[in-house]
Amino acid sequence: MVTTDDGVALAVDIDDPPGPASGPRPSGLTVVLAHGYTLDSRSWTLQRSVLQEAGHRVVRWDQRGHGRSDIGEPATHTIRRLGQDLREVLDAVVPQGPVLLGGHSMGAMALMSYAGRRREHLGERLRGMALVSTSVGGLDAVRWGLGERVGAVVTRTGPDVAAELARHPGWVDRLRRHPTPLSDVAVATSSFGSRVPRSVRRLTRDMILGTDPAVVASFVPTLQQHDVADLLDTLADLPALVIVGDRDVLTPPEHSARIAARLPLAEHVMVQRAGHILMLEHPEVVSEHLARLAQRCLDPAPAPPPRQARPRHTVVDLRPGRGRRAPTPGGGG
Repeated sequence: MVTTDDGVALAVDIDDPPGPASGPRPSGLTVVLAHGYTLDSRSWTLQRSVLQEAGHRVVRWDQRGHGRSDIGEPATHTIRRLGQDLREVLDAVVPQGPVLLGGHSMGAMALMSYAGRRREHLGERLRGMALVSTSVGGLDAVRWGLGERVGAVVTRTGPDVAAELARHPGWVDRLRRHPTPLSDVAVATSSFGSRVPRSVRRLTRDMILGTDPAVVASFVPTLQQHDVADLLDTLADLPALVIVGDRDVLTPPEHSARIAARLPLAEHVMVQRAGHILMLEHPEVVSEHLARLAQRCLDPAPAPPPRQARPRHTVVDLRPGRGRRAPTPGGGG
């Protein structure tokens, strides 16, 4: 447990790589992975094992209000505070050595907020960033794949619905104990763009329904007000992975394209027939690209990108017989 400066205990998992006698020699790189809204550190469990086997140390933690961590005061449920929590986790368990920061959705928003504002805290130790299914702002205009009119209503009424659920936690508790087919469909529709194993659907449902309804409600304003686009320029010299599913209705692909356009050393990956929680829907794709980025982080520091440098775009299509399209420098994603 790491206790923050405002007294919130955060549950942190630290996984060291195998020793030289039993596996790859430790690389010295620590990969720090932040989960998304209403999820917890289990959402990264499949990538953890791959990174460990590659010789990297892996740190995951449950954000305040999520998983096994304390809830804290509602006023602290902001992306900026999550960025401060990240700093305190790093100070406590990664005090030295090279670091790769990775985040999904709200977790990636928090690390962009932290790294963009406090880049000097890590300095040359920060070797790269992995940004999965996320956004630098404009979430108040997301239409959830429901069309302009219906989507606008859902966005406008969402905070009120979340607040009402927070006033009646028994509803969510009953749904948690006795899930219905409708709840499973709702989770699958918002989370995935293709069929996933039942175990993955259940894990996702358990994480979402396991989040206190009051926490769900209190984080809505910070998500709708989130805007860190101007901070990306401070991260432009870092190798990066920006990856998203083409069927992501929560942080649509154009949000990732906007991020990649500001990061010249990024690999911008679009996964076909994929939704929001890419790490669980297509774990092998995320693991492969994350491991590749980790290796880039261990290479000698790249020279500052030239003015004309542009991100590399890749499309991953997992349908039978489709394979992958070759990466294209500066091409459309």
